[in-house]
Amino acid sequence: MLAVFESDDAESSVGATTKPRQKRCSSDSSGSACGSRKKPKKASRHTDCKNKSVCLLRKSSVNGTKKQPIEKDEQVAVMSTTGENIPRPNRRLTNFVFYDSDERPQPVEMLEICNMYIAGTILPLDESPDEEKEKGIRCEHFGRLESWAISGFEEGSPVIWVSTEIADYECIEPRNGYKRIYKNFYEKARACIEVYKKLSKSCGGNPNMSLDELVAGVVSSMAQGRKFLSGLSIESFVISQGEFIHDQLIGLDETCKQNDHVFSELPVLAALRDKKGKSKGSLPGKAIASGRVPKRSLRISDEEKKNETKRKVMSATTTKLINRTWGEYYSNYLPEKSEGGRGFQVNEDEETGNEDEETGNEDEETGNEDEEEEEEYGKITWDGQLEDKTCAGETLYKRAIVRGDVVAVGSSVLVEMDDSDGVSPIYFVEYMFENLDGRKMVHGRLMLRGFQTVLGSSANEREVFLTNDCMVFDLGDVKQTVIMEIRLIPWGYQHRKANANNDKIDRARAEERRSKGLPLEYYCRSLYWPERGAFFRLPTSTMGLGSGVCQSCKIKETQKEKETFKVNKSKTTFTLKGTEYSVKDFVYLHPHYFAADGKAMDTSKSRKNAGPKPFVVCHLLQIKLSKSFKLADPESTKLKVRRFFRPEDISAEKAHLSDIREVYYSTQIVVVPVMAIEGKCEVRKKHELPAFNAPAEFQHIFFCQSQYDPDTRAIKKDYNFHFVKQLPARLKLSSSENMDTDEAACRKRTSECKGGECDKSRLATLDVFAGCGGLSEGLQQAGVSLTKWAIEYEEPAGEAFHLNHPDALMFINDCNVILRAIMSACGDADDCVSTSEATELAEKLDEKDIRNLPRPGQVDFINGGPPCQGFSGMNRFNQGKWSKMQCEMILAFLSFADYFRPRFFLLENVRNFVTFNKGQTFRLTLASLLEMGYQVRFGVLEAGAYGVPQSRRRAFIWAASPEETLPEWPEPMHVFPGPELKINNYAAVRSTATGGPFRAITVRDAIGDLPNIGNGACETTMEYPREASSWYQRKFRGDMSILTDHISKKMNELNLIRCKKIPKRPGADWHAIKNGKVRLSSGRIAKLLPSWLTNKGKRHNQWKGVLGRLDWEGHFPTSITNPQPLGKVGMCFHPDQDRILSVRECARTQGFPDSYKFSGQMHHKHRQVGNAVPPPLAFALGRKLKEAVERKHSTQSD
Repeated sequence: MLAVFESDDAESSVGATTKPRQKRCSSDSSGSACGSRKKPKKASRHTDCKNKSVCLLRKSSVNGTKKQPIEKDEQVAVMSTTGENIPRPNRRLTNFVFYDSDERPQPVEMLEICNMYIAGTILPLDESPDEEKEKGIRCEHFGRLESWAISGFEEGSPVIWVSTEIADYECIEPRNGYKRIYKNFYEKARACIEVYKKLSKSCGGNPNMSLDELVAGVVSSMAQGRKFLSGLSIESFVISQGEFIHDQLIGLDETCKQNDHVFSELPVLAALRDKKGKSKGSLPGKAIASGRVPKRSLRISDEEKKNETKRKVMSATTTKLINRTWGEYYSNYLPEKSEGGRGFQVNEDEETGNEDEETGNEDEETGNEDEEEEEEYGKITWDGQLEDKTCAGETLYKRAIVRGDVVAVGSSVLVEMDDSDGVSPIYFVEYMFENLDGRKMVHGRLMLRGFQTVLGSSANEREVFLTNDCMVFDLGDVKQTVIMEIRLIPWGYQHRKANANNDKIDRARAEERRSKGLPLEYYCRSLYWPERGAFFRLPTSTMGLGSGVCQSCKIKETQKEKETFKVNKSKTTFTLKGTEYSVKDFVYLHPHYFAADGKAMDTSKSRKNAGPKPFVVCHLLQIKLSKSFKLADPESTKLKVRRFFRPEDISAEKAHLSDIREVYYSTQIVVVPVMAIEGKCEVRKKHELPAFNAPAEFQHIFFCQSQYDPDTRAIKKDYNFHFVKQLPARLKLSSSENMDTDEAACRKRTSECKGGECDKSRLATLDVFAGCGGLSEGLQQAGVSLTKWAIEYEEPAGEAFHLNHPDALMFINDCNVILRAIMSACGDADDCVSTSEATELAEKLDEKDIRNLPRPGQVDFINGGPPCQGFSGMNRFNQGKWSKMQCEMILAFLSFADYFRPRFFLLENVRNFVTFNKGQTFRLTLASLLEMGYQVRFGVLEAGAYGVPQSRRRAFIWAASPEETLPEWPEPMHVFPGPELKINNYAAVRSTATGGPFRAITVRDAIGDLPNIGNGACETTMEYPREASSWYQRKFRGDMSILTDHISKKMNELNLIRCKKIPKRPGADWHAIKNGKVRLSSGRIAKLLPSWLTNKGKRHNQWKGVLGRLDWEGHFPTSITNPQPLGKVGMCFHPDQDRILSVRECARTQGFPDSYKFSGQMHHKHRQVGNAVPPPLAFALGRKLKEAVERKHSTQSD
């Protein structure tokens, strides 16, 4: 069975070295040359038997070495290596190159066009690797190359075979200078194998899958294997090779198994072939010699074409940078002419040989190399005098000559690695030295290509990222140097145009180099730190100094030092995980070590508590070391502590009525392992607590004024108790606490600002997609920002924002129109890509509004949450046209950042934003911010861990200019159930499911003080019926005397009947209703439970929570924009009233104070609350931002 191969490109991947299960060879229909060969079980091939003369080279293109015998006659070389010779000799071929009559290396497919020859080492087919060197025969040049073939379909790994008139050769490893040309052909073969596996029943495939499923599966499989072509889009590559793959697989039909479909009859395979053919810039069907892979442009689906006009009505207004970065994924955006360089918005021939990073100047190599190939490893010398010595006495050097290449400190090199998965790693040379054994060594830091980071396929193929992974390696392991520029660009909006022009020139230069076959030039501008989920500015002041000191090593040493357990000589102080603890300190202990009755657990039989409980506050009394250990050991060291109890240790009622910061002294003394410690805290007298009414707790400070006896369960309150007197006097406030106590005064000063005057220490902020202002509210309460401008499309939400932030200029308009108006007013319309409608509406704006719009240089901070309907799993219409268009609003949001270049930028969205569109939207967002020059941090936070009584997971992306400090994530302070929230195996913060500083806030804590109302209550103002009973209620009620917006949606008669039948007990939902029929007041007979609820439960987790009643001691589900009993978040019934939660109750779940105003009809208010960022979470983020700003100021003052 044979099928013709046609080459679409000339770059390839290193051949597989796995030993075949049986001989695989290709045959030739011409008879004599190949006719007697044994046919492989599954193989596709190409044959060329043109009657052309064989032109031998005058000079050997690949000469032998001293270790390997040289043979000019192929027949003799074959016979000199052992192996099976019947019916034809089968051998292996390594260190090979295929070339034409002019000595030019060529892809194997070129045999259709010209005579092709081989140079390499011939090996026995079945010898072990240890015997290869002795048994191999170097053959200078032989051939003609008659045919090639691919096998390994059933084994799942491609094996490439080439044939001459004499023998068949399994291709093992190409020469270094030929890898660039060979690699892409191997990837094409691998794509064929992967498609075969997905479609062949014998391999567990499904021949009836759709094209999208096939491509996605193949991309996933190829992405999990060896690194692919230095970051090219695998999907684009697979589709571009559709015709090639189709032709090879249909050639397998004659050997297909009985239970397998015939490939030529599979619609999906034909669709793959045709999709390539319909793509703009698709590859030609015959071999090409340029070695380039033209980039395929994504086509618009028929459905998109039908609705093209509607989709463009108000598509996102963008800058050209954002338009170029996202262009390929949003085909309605206008491409920039002649602008390549990124892996997305490019011209047909933009992407070419991407293995340049592996071969560098090897493009200029031909098959004619130096005869001393094996001796070249000895040509490694220092260039220049010794510079200094390391602390170990090793001599330092600045430069070396490695096989003709100059390797210098501060340069970058490719390193030969055994486990590099086909992509040689790049290392940045920190310093070079000669060790005491006389070996020449390099200390380098790993640089990752973009596709190896969280950016994946959205990364620029030329951009590499410095990491903190370093390694010492032999100078002889340097494969070659690479061109890599440390790129530092001027920062600020005023440099944006110049930077864009320089970037355009750089991309054009890169394209020109590519067209000439010159090696790829890299650049680096960020440090990638995956353990911290961030990209930082380059630490240029500590890079490549050649001093024998590596900053990465220092970071590791510091971390190692933190992890070292130490105890001082007096046994009064110890260090654990970088924190120093002393006797008389107050500490957190993990609740795992304490039983529910208050007695210490047997730690040998300890287990996790059934529910999330906060840490146990204890007073450290003594450090007990084991006498059997000479050195302090954390496993054997014990602590003697006094336990302080919390109100929740006594009862749920006591917890509800008490301040969450209150603890009770006890006489209970316990001994626990030192590893039980979770951190430090403070216990003070109540009147010495910091006087700041923050919307969320962020300090580890408790107060004590009572004693608790766990045996009698009695509480004694006496301010004269000796333990209260012995509590430490108020410590000197840290800078953060000073900041907190001054906050009330700061807010007062802000409210008294006149005529645009405001506290200059705050960041002038633009809130885009502002909603009712939850994000601005929390950030301003943190004392870091002052929202001067806000943009909101929906009028009721915009009015609500204005009611609560009257000093801000609120623009109730489409942000696309606003951005267009700003750019036009500043004379930058040529850099703006917008719809005609946006342009027309911008021109119609009132002159006063245009004057009031912010200008670049005025905005320090941009924050916002682009519409999330298309991302959110809560929205059952998230596949609709409107939701898809709203997903595009993230492009407009990023364009605001690009145009204004603020000091800080914060994006908030739903958790699904990270996985939407297979993660590509998230990755492109990161790539866009990095392209602007920002430092970037990403993570997912759980709002419940920051003091709100609901589960609300949100994705955040911080960006900070290279001149600023990138904010850290706030520490979660409340226990809350749920796993760690990870992106790319990175968790922004730890989960508090097994412990935290404070307990979770409950439904009773949040809304237990609000008056009873009925179904459809619409009275917008009323008095509070009782005093606030919980800490949470007192905090969020404040000094309000009138309650507003305690109004509830009116249910229809059937839903009200259902609600009344739900028992008033925790967790009750539709399962508690006995199904049947009811007669409504209209006389209509209706089913009590809809059929979809009872019939499809198995597929939807039994529709848990639908028609659900809240638990007083539990928490709320995610607050949504339209609470519905039969919705995805169906648990919206009050715990003991037959109604849906009111607007004010929903606002309490989000952490809005009762003084916060909402606007519009009831459904508008529910929408405003459901779309908002919880102010306590925004406050926590704002505090970390403020720390970053103040850290910069303190550094500058020093």
